[in-house]
Amino acid sequence: MFEKTFHYCAVGLAHVGLDGAFIRVNKKLCEFLGYPKEKLTQLTFQELTAPQYLQEDLIYLERLLKGEIENYAIEKQYVRSDGQLVWGKLTVSLVRDLQDNPEYFISVVEDIDDKKRIETELFKVDALFSKIVSAFSERTFIWVATPDLDKLHYVNDGYNNIYGRNEYELYCSPVSFIDHVHEDDRARVAKVFNKRPLQNWDLQYRIIDASGNVKHLHDRGSLIYDASEQQTLILGTADDITKEKAQQHALMSAVAKLEMLSKTDSLTGLANRREIFSQLSKEISRMERGQKISTLVFVDLNNFKTINDDYGHKVGDMALSHFSKTMELLLRDSDRFGRIGGDEFVILLYGSDEAETQAFFERLEHSEFTLSLGDGISLPIAFSLGWVEWNSSISSVQEWLDLADEAMYQQKREHGCSGEMESAG
Repeated sequence: MFEKTFHYCAVGLAHVGLDGAFIRVNKKLCEFLGYPKEKLTQLTFQELTAPQYLQEDLIYLERLLKGEIENYAIEKQYVRSDGQLVWGKLTVSLVRDLQDNPEYFISVVEDIDDKKRIETELFKVDALFSKIVSAFSERTFIWVATPDLDKLHYVNDGYNNIYGRNEYELYCSPVSFIDHVHEDDRARVAKVFNKRPLQNWDLQYRIIDASGNVKHLHDRGSLIYDASEQQTLILGTADDITKEKAQQHALMSAVAKLEMLSKTDSLTGLANRREIFSQLSKEISRMERGQKISTLVFVDLNNFKTINDDYGHKVGDMALSHFSKTMELLLRDSDRFGRIGGDEFVILLYGSDEAETQAFFERLEHSEFTLSLGDGISLPIAFSLGWVEWNSSISSVQEWLDLADEAMYQQKREHGCSGEMESAG
């Protein structure tokens, strides 16, 4: 049982000799370092440690051997068999014999390469964000907090510049700024920030700064969502509009752009999943009032994984973008087009009767969805689709989408993916 635990543990494990040679290694460590067991047990950890981290590791080992510490943990980079540097979290303890003499080390290596690379990217983004918001600090108070306003993550110098107060009070209580709101506006402002769950807000009010001066603020806030559509952060911006009306207009434009980005798929520029669902919900409400019926088309690219596997994800992204741009040219201004994830898209043929829907399919049949890769190489982009005209028995966006999805898969089951555009409805 212990032998299996060692070899099939989800993190890298090794017994390491006092000279640094690997005595025993498990499967996970071999995969992490890119060596077969037979080769890895012929190497030392000194050979596989990136030079800039070796001295720190050796110092800890010396302390471990002297009995000054019982174990240690460090983050360092290893040199893989292919020469690439990868991040690992190393935890080391020492095994002694019955006479208390050092016998061998137990090393646990956790693969944290993705985590460290993400941390590096986040650091760059955070640095850029800090530079951007610092430019607004003279006239704008910007802050980021948890959705329940229990903890403040960030506040710029705008709080000190506008309120004339130390931002430390906000780190103690993110809503303490309400204490400085003009008494005639305080109840209205408190009502907004006491709502749970907190909603997007946009309001103007007056404050009394530390010198007793009355200032007018334009305060706006947005909920920030993660990939699972869960609220993760609150972004608040408060402009001092007492002296600078022009800046108010500039920031309003910036916020509008951010809002547009939050509704847009970053790769294709189409409406993202949340935005297209919102549009479809409004469309159902419109049709329930007796207005002209629309048709929903579900589109799925055929064998898209093969494109990624054969040509790489960069070409896969190019294929998605090319498909999106080509399809947009076939739609009317009133139609809606969105990407709901991966290689799946939806099209709303607005107010289209059977003839107009058929005309759309005829345009598809006479259109070429082919991506040119250069050097005479062309990559055809095949797709399947299904469509459903809305009727009063459809009560929700998801139900409508599921019906179109099922129509598409029914067509796939009946005809298979032959590499050409297919439709069902």
